[in-house]
Order: sequence, then structure tokens, then C-alpha cells
Amino acid sequence: MTYKRVVFLILFPLCTIVGQYIPEYYLEYKTRKTSFDIGKAWEGLSTIGDIRFVINDDFKTKRTVSKTFISGGVQINAFENQFLFSGFSYMKYDNNYFAYISTPIKAFTSDKQNLSFDPFKAEEESSGFGYENNWLLLQFGKGNESWGSGDKIQLALNKKSSSYDYFLLRSDYGRIRVKYIHGFLETINNINRFITARAIEWTNKKSFIIGFSETVIYSGENRSIDIGYLNPISSHLEVELNDRLNVIGNKNSNAVWQMHIDFLYKKKLRLSANYLLDELVLDPDIQLNKENGKAASLRVAYTPLSKNHLITIYGYLIYVGTPTFRHGNGENNFVKDGRPLGWSGGSDGLELSFGINYFNKKNLFFSISTGFTVNGEESITQRVFEPYKDYLKGPFPSGAVNNSFYFKASSEYWLNKKYSLKALVQTSNNDFFINSIFSIPIIGF
Repeated sequence: MTYKRVVFLILFPLCTIVGQYIPEYYLEYKTRKTSFDIGKAWEGLSTIGDIRFVINDDFKTKRTVSKTFISGGVQINAFENQFLFSGFSYMKYDNNYFAYISTPIKAFTSDKQNLSFDPFKAEEESSGFGYENNWLLLQFGKGNESWGSGDKIQLALNKKSSSYDYFLLRSDYGRIRVKYIHGFLETINNINRFITARAIEWTNKKSFIIGFSETVIYSGENRSIDIGYLNPISSHLEVELNDRLNVIGNKNSNAVWQMHIDFLYKKKLRLSANYLLDELVLDPDIQLNKENGKAASLRVAYTPLSKNHLITIYGYLIYVGTPTFRHGNGENNFVKDGRPLGWSGGSDGLELSFGINYFNKKNLFFSISTGFTVNGEESITQRVFEPYKDYLKGPFPSGAVNNSFYFKASSEYWLNKKYSLKALVQTSNNDFFINSIFSIPIIGF
């Protein structure tokens, strides 16, 4: 199957704000992602959250400040006869209080003549409000989290997942940072599904970060938020073993534990690794031919030093075991809206990729990558709410195996901080498509 797409995109200009994660199409996001591989801006690098906007000097020096930022755009997809009206607005008051919303509204034509459009059916990608200062962040909103070291190798929580409503608490004590989230995923056949996670990390803000995190999915028929999980410094095992849940038994929650490490050597070589345990199987169970549910990812990036440009050569490997992210109660699987919360391949598979990134240190980005993914028939992408009954050892990947090879090439040129041109070519097995994007602002103040 062959796809050819030409997309014209009108977007908003760049600004420096706080509280909201930086969208991927912002110039600041590109430059900071690239700079991490050479050791720059590591004070803003974290294993328990994506890149955030920062407060500029004006916000720090003025005690009573109000700022409003509104932007809008239109994306025209000629291939699918679709229009996507996108909007982003942000308001900040008195240096610390903020609110934001990013909302795409889809409209399409089936016969290129009749336009179907309903402004009340907007799909909110992210929205929220909160309070932030130099060491504390409190935020209520809708969005998603990305926890893990490295670029594109997150395991349990990934920013490519569907959005969900949640509360966020983060504290920064210099070299030590802590974070806690608690949210609602969805309701399926009167089964309410929730997510909660907590993490701690240590960083020298120059070349080394180590973090530990716990993520829990819990559910139940007409179940409400469990106050047992409201303590940011408690753990799933402590709550469950002490019978502090609001349901009887231990079959209504599923936890995973992770360790994250990011290390930079001589500002040239960056090593990023994540290791995850899903089900802790004790020695007597191992003797019965059982195994732990586990996952791991590793990224290696090398960037020779140069005054005029940056060229990063990288490779990464992602492995997710067959039973990982699934549970004896399928409602506790790590999914939302039928999609994985973490690695896009779900589970029961692996991905190997190699690529090169180029940045002229001004306004031109170019990247090329190739790789393959392998998935077994027990992947969570195919068995969204199906339970996994046992942890008996078996072949990996399981059953009928699906192999997918891909190749990607993209370039992006910024005329300035407002105008940009972008092109993307991607092929995967028999699929092929081309995207061409032109970005200009239409609203912004």
C-alpha cells in the first residue's frame, strides 16, 4: 500500500513560558534535545519527565506580572480531505500561577464539497492549570507523561500514548528531584481504570542521572480513587500487603518498577539505559519454570565535537518481555484507548534502530534512521484487555511473529523562530508516505 501526503501547516510562533511541556515541533525542543547528547542543558534533563518551558528573566524579576499567549493554526491534509484547526493558549499570573490548553478540532469533507465541522467535538491533546516556583510544581490537567532515560526508548510511560486526566506534584531539591502523579484513565463496562506513579532521581546536572520509579494501574467496578495510593512516598507493595486498598484482595492493581540511568562521557559519548520489572517471582516459583516480567532499553549516542555543526550517530535497542505490562486481571493492563501507555510496540517484542542526526547549530535539522521491530502474538497491542494467566517460561517472541522493517528521513529548516519548512519520507515494509509541511503563525500575542 502506498501513501502520498502533502500537508500545509499554519502554526504559532515560539515563546518562553512555564508549566507546559514543549511541543515537539517547537525550535526550542529540537535544539535542547540535540544539546543533551553533548552535555549541554543537563540541568534541565530529567528521567521522570519531558522537556518543559522555563521562566525567562522578566518573569523572575517582576513580582506582579500577567501574561496571555494565544495562538492558532490550520493544517490541511490533501490526501484525506481533512482540515485540522489547532489552537494553543496560555495564561500566567504573578510569576507562578498558570493555565494552558492545546486543542485540535477536526473537520473533514467526504466529497470535497460538504464540510463537516463541530467546534464542540474538540479533541484536547493537553490542558491544565497549576502553580510553579523554583522548587515546586502543582498541576491539574490532561496530557501524558514520558518517564525514562534517553530519546525514544521510554518503556512504561511514553508521550506518544493517549492523553489522560491527572494530578502532578513535583519537587526539585537541587541534586534530588521527586515526582508523583495520580490520574483517571477511562471507564470500560463500568470498570473504572486509574493510574498512579512516583519517582525519585539524583543528578549532578552535568553528566550523570540515576532514577527509580514505580507505576501502578488499578481498576474495579465503579471503583473510586483509592486513598491508599494518595501518599506520594508510599509504595504499591506497602499498600497492598497492609490491606489499605479500597477493594478486597490483590487482583485489582498492577505495578511495574524501573531504574533509569543517563551517563555522558567527555561530552561525546552518551549512554542511556532503562530496566523494568513487572512481576516479582520468588525463587520457589522460578524452580517451577516461571520467570519475571521484565523490559529493558539501551541507547548509545556519539557526537564528535565541532564548532560549526553537530552530527550524532546513535543506536538503540528496546526489549519488552512476553508477559510484561499485562496482568491476571486484563483491566490492569498498561493501555489507554486501546493503545500502549509505554513503548509503541506494546509487549512481547523488541526494536533495534540506528540513525544519524545533523544540526547546523542555527536553523537546519536533518535525520535519517533505519531499523526493525519484532512482535509476538501475545503483544498487548493485539490483546488489549486480555489477562495473562501465568508467568511460565516460553519462546520469545511468542507464537506467530510479525517482523517490520522501516526507514525514515526528515529535514526541517527554520527561516526564523516563526517560519519553518519540514519534509518527511518514511517507508515500512510495503507502506510508503511523504509529508511536506510549511509552518507560519496566524495568531500570537
